[in-house]
Amino acid sequence: MRRWTEQDAPDRERLPWWWDATHYAIDIRLFADSDGDGIGDLDGLRNRLGYLELLGIDALWLTGVAMTGVGPNVGDPRQAAAILESFELLTAAAHDCGLRVTLDIGADISDLRQPRAQQELVRTLRFWTDRGVDGFRLALSRRGGVTREHAPNGLDLETSRAIRAALADESDRLIGSLVEEQQSSRGVWDVDFNRSLAETEFEAGSIREKISKELAACREFGTRPGWIVSGRSTPRQVTRYGGGALGRARAQAMSLVLLALPGVVCVDSGEELSLPEVVEDDNRAGELLGARVPMPWEGGKPPYGFSDSPTSCLPVPEDWWELTVEAQLESAESTLSLYRQELELKRAARAGAEAEESIDAEGLFDEDTVEWYGAPNGCLAFRRGVGGVICALNTSENQVPLPPGEPLLSSTPLVDGQLPPNSAAWLSAN
Repeated sequence: MRRWTEQDAPDRERLPWWWDATHYAIDIRLFADSDGDGIGDLDGLRNRLGYLELLGIDALWLTGVAMTGVGPNVGDPRQAAAILESFELLTAAAHDCGLRVTLDIGADISDLRQPRAQQELVRTLRFWTDRGVDGFRLALSRRGGVTREHAPNGLDLETSRAIRAALADESDRLIGSLVEEQQSSRGVWDVDFNRSLAETEFEAGSIREKISKELAACREFGTRPGWIVSGRSTPRQVTRYGGGALGRARAQAMSLVLLALPGVVCVDSGEELSLPEVVEDDNRAGELLGARVPMPWEGGKPPYGFSDSPTSCLPVPEDWWELTVEAQLESAESTLSLYRQELELKRAARAGAEAEESIDAEGLFDEDTVEWYGAPNGCLAFRRGVGGVICALNTSENQVPLPPGEPLLSSTPLVDGQLPPNSAAWLSAN
């Protein structure tokens, strides 16, 4: 099995497309509705690709594709024909925009040691690669809740080699898996997607510890880190970090930390708008539950351009008009504008071009080591590679001095050259 390491790829021309890619995770049902039934669909997503190109991400990470009724094992192929055509139109249009397409694929560790199960997984992956898919994140599970004690070796290298051998002509395809800390299936694919940061409080010491552990594990196993700070299984950052203006400031700060790290980065759809969880009263359980709702695109009332229908699959709050894509594109101070600046700097660095304000971005994100700096209590600072971007985060209640360097970008305005509480900044070491 080929595993990518720093030694395997000493120059950028040899790196696979996914090496430092920013993925944008999309639940298709909640993104954009094209046929007025109140449920997001593939054509709705295709119609909004211009926004994703404008945002500056590298790849679409599609979740919920199985819900659309398309795949290699559909019972009625005629029923799936129109959906499959929409999917192929989507991948073609995404590629025309310079975007890659990745999918979530479920896989049972308990079965994958069997040749027939391996063949079935390869068949599934080839079904999608034939339709333009560029990569996969395998959602590994154990049927019936089998524990590590019952399957201590997880998915072993021999099994992964067999699957890789069957996909030998697809060497540029991303194959990653979601791993838990100490999970035994670590290191068998290209990327280990880890959600430890999605379960970490907004506290510099904890954040540094999680980053250090993940980087060390990826070095040990020879895989690329995959960073996730939000997802369907965890509350959105704004809500998790305290809600309101405080949660929004902290979430914006974490976006700078996330996008400065080496590896594959996953941005959850709506993070770039600082969308919170929508809290609903669950009468059955007597609890308040957080939920994701359709993407707010434009206008002054629900469903904010998500659908031509006045109602959508889930209700969108009445007070979200300031959070729409339209409203935030018009504001230089919005979360969306911040994300666009971050991603523009990363892409400019990758292309070896100059970013805004005549700052030479070449080399800022090229190297994969992280050098930690000394920092005040409640703060962290690290440099990406030698002479690369410096990231400083302040989770304390006091403003603090910045590390030496030329400020490039900050999540909130600096105060007398210092970093305010609940904020982060990028600096150039040059």
